[in-house]
This record gives sequence, C-alpha cells and structure tokens, in this order.
Amino acid sequence: MQKNNMANLQKDEAQEINDLVDITGNFGSWQKRVFLIAFFVIMPNSCHILVMTFFAPDIDHWCSRPPAYSNLTINQWKSLAIPPVKNKNDNATYSHCLIYKNITDSPSRVEQSNVTCTSWEYDNSFYTSTVVDEWDLVCGSDWLLSLSTTVVMAGFLFSVFICGQLSDRYGRRPIILTCIALSLLSGLACAFSTTFVMFIIFRFIIASGISGATTTSFVLLMESVGVDYRDVLGICFEFGWALGYIILPGLAWFIRDWSNLQLAITVPVALFFSLWWFLPESPRWLLSQNKAEQLQKELEKVLKLNNRQVSNLEGVVKRLINRENKDKEQPSKKQATFVNLLLTPNMRSKTLNIYFNWFVNSFVYYGLSLNTSNLGGNPFLNFFIAGAVEFPSYGASVFAIKYLGRRIPLMVTMVVGGLACFLTIPIQDDLLWLRITLAMIGKFCISASFAIIYVFSAEIYPTVVRNVGVGSSSTCARIGSMVAPFVKELGKATNQGVPLGIFGGLSIAAGLLILRLPETKNKPLPDTLEEGEKFGKKKYNSNVLREYWNKMTGKNLELERNNSSKHPQLEEYTTTKI
Repeated sequence: MQKNNMANLQKDEAQEINDLVDITGNFGSWQKRVFLIAFFVIMPNSCHILVMTFFAPDIDHWCSRPPAYSNLTINQWKSLAIPPVKNKNDNATYSHCLIYKNITDSPSRVEQSNVTCTSWEYDNSFYTSTVVDEWDLVCGSDWLLSLSTTVVMAGFLFSVFICGQLSDRYGRRPIILTCIALSLLSGLACAFSTTFVMFIIFRFIIASGISGATTTSFVLLMESVGVDYRDVLGICFEFGWALGYIILPGLAWFIRDWSNLQLAITVPVALFFSLWWFLPESPRWLLSQNKAEQLQKELEKVLKLNNRQVSNLEGVVKRLINRENKDKEQPSKKQATFVNLLLTPNMRSKTLNIYFNWFVNSFVYYGLSLNTSNLGGNPFLNFFIAGAVEFPSYGASVFAIKYLGRRIPLMVTMVVGGLACFLTIPIQDDLLWLRITLAMIGKFCISASFAIIYVFSAEIYPTVVRNVGVGSSSTCARIGSMVAPFVKELGKATNQGVPLGIFGGLSIAAGLLILRLPETKNKPLPDTLEEGEKFGKKKYNSNVLREYWNKMTGKNLELERNNSSKHPQLEEYTTTKI
C-alpha cells in the first residue's frame, strides 16, 4: 500500500469503529476549523460585557449654569455657586451634586444652605459622549450603571437555559447562526438608544445572543475533538476572550463617543455570517438525534478535510446509531436530574463546594475586571494589562492541568489571588505601581482558576449528570457575575478597600474548600450516580487502587501493604483521601 499520509480504514477495520472519533480522528483539519470558529466567536463576548468601563467612565460633573450665568467660565461658576467638599484623599474639590440655594457674590458662605442639583454639566474634554451624560446617571442615579451591568449578566444566565435547550433540540449550527444575527441586530439598535431603559433592554438581548453563540460554539468544539484534546482546547478557547479584552481599550482610546464605540464592537460581527458556508453541524448531535443521512454527509466532509477514508461509511453510521439507541435504553446510561446531585451526602458536599467555587470565581473575576479604573493611573493601560495577564494565565493553566493535576493548582491560584487582593488594600497612591502589580497578580490567579475549574468540575460529576452538573455550576457563576457590579457601589458607600477585602476573603475561603474535593487527574472517573457518590471517599479510592494494582502486577495489594517498609509511598497513598 502506498504511503500518502492517509488513514485508510478497510472494511474489516471498520467493524472496530466504536465511536465517532474513530472516524473523524482526534484533532485534524476539520477540528482545527471548528476551534478557530469558536475562538473568533468568543472575541466580541469580552468586548460587550466589559465595555461599560468606557461607556460610563468616572467623569467630572457639577450643577449646570442657569441661562443668567451662561457667560461665566466653569471655574467662575464653581467658585460662585458650588459648595466645596473633600474627596477620599482629603483634598478640597467642588461638590458633584449640590449647589448653593441662594447664589450671591458674597465671599462668606458660613450660613449658606445647599440644595440638590436638578441638571448637570460634564467634563467632555476627553470623552465626547458617555451614557453618564447622555441620561444624567450621576448622584442618586449612579447605581443604575451597576444595574445595567447586572442586566447584561442576567442575559448570560437567561441564555444558559434557553440556548442550551434549543441547541439540544434543533442543533448547534442553527442556534449559533441565530444568536450571531440576534447580537448583531440588537448591537446596532443599542447604539441608537434614546432612553436608558431602551439601552439596557438591548444590552440584555446582546448578552443573550453573544452568550448563546459562544456557549454553543464551545459545546460544538468539545463534541468534535478527541477526549485527549478537550482539556487543553477548552482552555485555549479562552484566548479568544483575552484577545477581545486587550483590543477593547485600544478602540476606546480612539473612539471616545459611546455610541460610535458600540458600533465599532458590533459591526465586525457581520463577518460571522460567512460561517454559513463553513460552520458544521455537530456529528455527535446528529448521532443522538438518529439523523443518519445528515450524519453521513457531515462525516464525508470531515473525512475529506482530515484526509481519512472509511469503507462502507453508510453501514458504520447505521451501526453507531443502533448502538446509541441501545445505550439510551440502559438504566445506567439514562441522564439523571439536578435533584440527584443533592440526594446523597458525598455528592451533595462536592456539588455545593463546586457551586460555591464557581460563584466566587465569577464574582471575583468580573469584580476585578470591572474595577480596574479604581486602581488609579491610566485606566486604558490598566485595562490592557488586566487583559494581557490572561494570556500567560491560560498558558499556565494548560501546563498545570497537564502535569500538576487539578485540585492543588486550583487551590493555590485562588488562595494566592485572594492574598493579592488583600495586600492591595493598604497600598497608598504614591506606590501606585505596587498596587497595580498586586491587583494584576490577583487577576492572573483568578483567570487561571476560572479556566481550571471548568475541567475539574466536568471530571468530578458522574457521566449521567455531567451536563446538568456543569450547567448548574455555570448558573452559580452567572449569579456571581450579577452581584459583582454592586460591590463597586458598596465601595463608594464605605471605602474603596472594602471590595478588595470581599474579593480576597471569598477567594481564600473557596480555595481552601477545594482541598475537600478529590483529585481527578489520571483517575478512573465515575459514570453512574453510585460511582459518583463513592468517588473521593477513602475506602472507594483504596479499592480502585487495589484493583488496578492487582491487575497490572498480578500481586495482592493487601500482602504488599502488610510490609509497608517496602512500599512506604504506596502505603501513604492508599490511606490518604485523594
């Protein structure tokens, strides 16, 4: 047979095909195309979520001048009508929300009373237009800015439920394309919003669309590659998010009008309509839906791109579908529900632990990402650095899960990230570089932990509840991201160090709780609920090791353990909870 780098599966070999990956290969040209699609689809995600930092910057504002005083300069007006106050650094400045009740030219203001402004003027020397001055979101209305970000996160939560159900029913491809169209149209409409209510409604729809496209693309990627590539590609996929992250401050620097900036991050989404010709349907979804004819056509495209051949592809497809139908009829293969995660003690303990860690990861990640402007210094540079640290963070995550496991790297990143947040609090303004450095260390660690927990959670949950387990965990993460914007408001009402203290304390607590979870690297993962309940228990881990040892060595592990001096490390491993 001539060697031409083509994987030829002859008729007798085709009988050994037990899974779609035996046909498609683990990671060929077709899978690389799917990865690139998912990589670029996630890029607008970070832009739309984090753009409120530049839509609503901290700009100076003061009570507006009546027509009778329009001839005064801003400095003359402030000295005449605006009462002085002290800022957080005890420096004298002018009030943002108050004006003298009776404006006079008298230099004595000892008994002068103040009233709240009814209209404002804004410093537009840098930003030509923001949502703050567009709808007067200042003083008693500034909390609406945090609400708008929470609404965006609610759009993500909504999408988790709706798009997940729709993609399982109608397929991955139509949902991805529909969500792209939805995010494009709503993004364009948002740029021309005439009221704040209209603005946040379209932001909700944008979030639902980009989240649906992103999560469904991720599912398509995971269903397309071999199991050996899922953990690494699941993290490398996040580099698309980081790329959009660092592009955003550059766009915001050059485009200082919020409406034009909204258009700038939306219009490129139109390029994704070219996916109509390139985006495949998931072969695994087609298999689960018994769509034999469509599955065969899709596999023919895969074989052509991956330079592979399969004899009697039609017969192989029919056999795989028959096997899939038989597996669905087996009680042990049937999918369980969310309730099953909480019925038994060990599974309940692991589930609640994972839920809390997902909540904290998302809460701290978005809390730090949305508060870079509060660190001091150049907000554009701070934002860029916060995005740039995610590249080495994800790279370190790939190394960690491949060589160091899941549990210890996850625990270390969360604890170190929490400590970095704590250490940022006492840093004074004259050591701004140190404050930013510590904050970026915290951002580096929490980004790494966010990537690792995806893989870790998927391996802890048994096969029959893996989808519902990861899905419900993601719901907890969305709740954390919805709460995060209001921590900034708490900092305004108390002290700017309070949010960092909350982020640090929760991160450390969640990291230490990780130690109660079992390591999953190179461990036989649970399939049924019974195995899931036993997984992580001391007795269960010892039994698994005993069976493996006996099978591989032909020796009796119990006899070996009686002579612990010969195998002290083995004795320690078999008596320690993983």
